[in-house]
Amino acid sequence: FFSFFLGFYFDENSAGAGGLYGDFLLNWSNLQIFLNNDLITAINYTDGSDPDNFYQSSRPPLVYILHKLFNPFLGTEISFRRSVFIISLSGPVLFYFCLKQKFKKEDNLLLLLIASLILLSPYYRTSSYWALDENYSFISLLITFLLLNKFLEPKEEQDGYKIYFQLLLLTFFSSLCIYFDPKLLIIPFICFLKIITSKKILKFKIFSILFYLIFSLPYIYLIILWGSIIVPTWAEGRGLGSGLFLGNIGYLSTMIAFYLLPLLLFKEKNLLDLIKNFFSYKRNYFLISLFFIYLFYLVNFYDFEGQMMVGKGFVHKLSLILFHDYFLQKIFTYFSFFISWVIILIFINRNIQDSLILLYFFLISIIQSWLLQEYIDPLILIMAFTFFSSKLFINYKNSIFLFCYLS
Repeated sequence: FFSFFLGFYFDENSAGAGGLYGDFLLNWSNLQIFLNNDLITAINYTDGSDPDNFYQSSRPPLVYILHKLFNPFLGTEISFRRSVFIISLSGPVLFYFCLKQKFKKEDNLLLLLIASLILLSPYYRTSSYWALDENYSFISLLITFLLLNKFLEPKEEQDGYKIYFQLLLLTFFSSLCIYFDPKLLIIPFICFLKIITSKKILKFKIFSILFYLIFSLPYIYLIILWGSIIVPTWAEGRGLGSGLFLGNIGYLSTMIAFYLLPLLLFKEKNLLDLIKNFFSYKRNYFLISLFFIYLFYLVNFYDFEGQMMVGKGFVHKLSLILFHDYFLQKIFTYFSFFISWVIILIFINRNIQDSLILLYFFLISIIQSWLLQEYIDPLILIMAFTFFSSKLFINYKNSIFLFCYLS
């Protein structure tokens, strides 16, 4: 927590997208568009004399609308940054309550330690310091998790009005996840399935469908308006829908495995037993063989040298640092793909829900050319302790190891 405040004081830019002339400049420009125009004009805004002066973001404009309506600190750049920094402080607090709700018998201090670990994320930090958009989606995700568990708790059906209100909040905040970050479509989808398959009576399930339809209407309007799920210029720039970028599967596996690796220590069995158990199950060899099919594609069809040099995560950056020869970079990268695939398989351990969540992230990674590590940091860590159904066991030893690892 102290380092989090210190980073703001020193204008830290650990993710590389901060600074007054980084992405903050883009967000500040977007904010001015919404402050100086009505809603419809702002969404369609473009200045004929300056084709670069228009709403520019890969996300819907909800955050700027909310700032315009509720944030009184928009007069100067520094006051705007401070307001977003204060909002971001709610992230670890909400994460703590989520952990407390899921791990009821664990030590509070350890839960507080784990909750505070998102403050070590360079992306969460930079978004907090430079008024970027990422952190709102994490906050809405955490609120959704709390509301989902509250709604699913056994209760008297006679208190119908309370359940309707909980259902309204749940569908609302889970829908907000998409408006803050479209890739979090998985969150309302999980909530919808949990509601439909719950033991709640039929009328609550029908109302959940109704609420989700209502909350989807503004986004449907934006899709019709833009002709795309995001602003068309950004969709085009990121190659969204222009093809399948299968090379992203390998790079995403390295990013996901980076966050799941230390969580192997949170399993009931020790690491050695986990590995032995994994290789003793014959079906896992089929899953491993899928990687070699993918490797065949990479070797024969993937243009490794001609890949777009945007993002690709820490393994890609590490390969550039360690090796200058393309062949050695390729060997290192593909070997990292394999190790990461095995780590992911060991962690999910044939868990259907976690497998489907990760499959979703793999599928959305291949429909755009850009793949940045910030897309899943600290998202995977948060998801592992909340929406993932794999059982984790928290103790002093593994909590301190996770703290040191992420530090």
